[in-house]
Amino acid sequence: MRVRAPAATAALTALALLVGLLGMAGCTDAGDPGSPDAAHAVRSTTAVSASPGSSPGTGGTGIPSAGSAGVPGGTLRLLTDRTFGLWDPQRLGSGPELAIAMRTFVRTLTGYPAGGVGGADGLTGDLATDTGTASEGGKVWAFTLRDGLAWEDGQALTCQDVKYGVSRNFARNQLPGGSSYPFTLLDIPRVKNAAGVDVSAYGGPFEPTGQDLFDKAVSCADRTITFRLKVAVPDFPQVVALSAFAAYRADKDRGGAGGFDVFSCGPYRLEKGWSSGNGGTFVRNPQWKAESDPLRKALPDAIEIREGIPLATLVTRLVESKAPDDTAIGLSDLPRAAYETAVVDEAVRRRLTTPASGTVEYLLPNFRSEVMTNPTVRQAFAMATDREAFATAYGSALMRPTYAVLAASVPGSGVTSPFGTPPAGDPAAAKDLLTAAGITLPVTVRVAYRSSATADAAFGALKARWEAAGFAVQLAALGENYYRTIAEPDAATAYDVFRAAWYADYPSGAAVIPSIFDGRVNLTASGSGTDYGYFNDDAVNTGIEAAYAVSEPAARAAAWGALDLTIAKLGGHVALGERQRVFLHGSAITGYADNPLFGGWPDLAAVGVAP
Repeated sequence: MRVRAPAATAALTALALLVGLLGMAGCTDAGDPGSPDAAHAVRSTTAVSASPGSSPGTGGTGIPSAGSAGVPGGTLRLLTDRTFGLWDPQRLGSGPELAIAMRTFVRTLTGYPAGGVGGADGLTGDLATDTGTASEGGKVWAFTLRDGLAWEDGQALTCQDVKYGVSRNFARNQLPGGSSYPFTLLDIPRVKNAAGVDVSAYGGPFEPTGQDLFDKAVSCADRTITFRLKVAVPDFPQVVALSAFAAYRADKDRGGAGGFDVFSCGPYRLEKGWSSGNGGTFVRNPQWKAESDPLRKALPDAIEIREGIPLATLVTRLVESKAPDDTAIGLSDLPRAAYETAVVDEAVRRRLTTPASGTVEYLLPNFRSEVMTNPTVRQAFAMATDREAFATAYGSALMRPTYAVLAASVPGSGVTSPFGTPPAGDPAAAKDLLTAAGITLPVTVRVAYRSSATADAAFGALKARWEAAGFAVQLAALGENYYRTIAEPDAATAYDVFRAAWYADYPSGAAVIPSIFDGRVNLTASGSGTDYGYFNDDAVNTGIEAAYAVSEPAARAAAWGALDLTIAKLGGHVALGERQRVFLHGSAITGYADNPLFGGWPDLAAVGVAP
């Protein structure tokens, strides 16, 4: 049974500290999904049968199709055009690496069922027997490990292994790129280093400075691990579902040199190591016990992963679905043109899914630009924004209009138009608003975005509607270092509006709103952090603190959703669209599901292959 935290009692000053610390914990997007690559690769075929593991119009619900229960055995194949970056649990951020690892060799204290069914309410114990017990008003959380847990060499998985895994997040020098959640949440003091930057007083297991401080914050008593937090965090059972809190055995840790090391406590182990640029094969871990794992069915005997396949080749193979590709799942998004071609064939269409990625594209008016300091200008700009044209440029299968920065998979998300305008915008009403306010037209606005062929088209469509409302729009198409560029102090005077994107690390507004809109920690002399629009509103900051303090989940979700709408009404953001993924799998796949809690990537928890 899920144990809910009692009402938080921490002082607002402490909550403000937490808010500030969490401001850097979320995730920006990794790039543009609308590349036209491989559009030419799809060929019509009548030789493909309907998938037993999928039904038409799944639309990325994440729920395995009815009647798709698989049987043990066979080899599942995962195909991708990308090259995987690493397998280190504490450094996994997003993408298929995370989706694969969490169902094969990585286990955490809590987790979600196949397809993320139930969202946050579907959370259950994984390594732990349940979703934890809170005390001291939600500042202390305890989790008890299941019986029968073991590593691939047969050694028992212990509380100390979970504790050690958490400790690795503090080894920033040896393991860069890890999660900030343990750093920000655990009750460990911070100190300033020689450069004047706040760092943890604990240096991680390789530099055990402050080990006593870590031991107070994370302690083991037999099979029970206890976490002491800076402030009450009712969402903490969701936080420990992240791979940052995965178990890791100390004697198997090679630090930064072990990025592709895999030592399993899940149903699969890596056979013969990982070959970067080629891939590897996961085979059954004989030490894993099904009765100790409520989340993973582990149906295939083996999971073969092949990376670096040209996208055109990958799409063609999956469309044709000839053996052995009939037992394959594509881990690469189909580009727009490929989707539009493939969907014509009914047999292929039955194997297509378009799950939500959880990534929301949005615009951030710059509160330090002269033009956007005027709330009327911000409102008119939002009213004129044509979300439909933006989505159309990406393709209906790749982008869906939204008014909210909270993705649909995040509790509390809503689609309310802040100014009552339709998805296509209302340039005439926006122009009337500017005129009535006595604002001289046209209003020059400089809009920065990350350039790509698709993004160029999308922002061209937005520009036309903005200019119909009385804006003179200058588009700044920036390159690969986009986020670094817009976070620099000079950007505050160079641009009036910034494009950005975000997805939640876990299904809560706490993983979105503070990270983007709490200026108290984001905004420094060195730049904007992830608050690229320099938004910093006292009332919103107070609302963030209040939302954190709400213990009842539905009420807490509603508080985050209300903040999302409030920020939109203040002109703090102009949400554009939520990205959709487009995946294709072979005709012999059973139990297929996408998981919005894994960024929409295919979920291997219940996947099988037909005999």
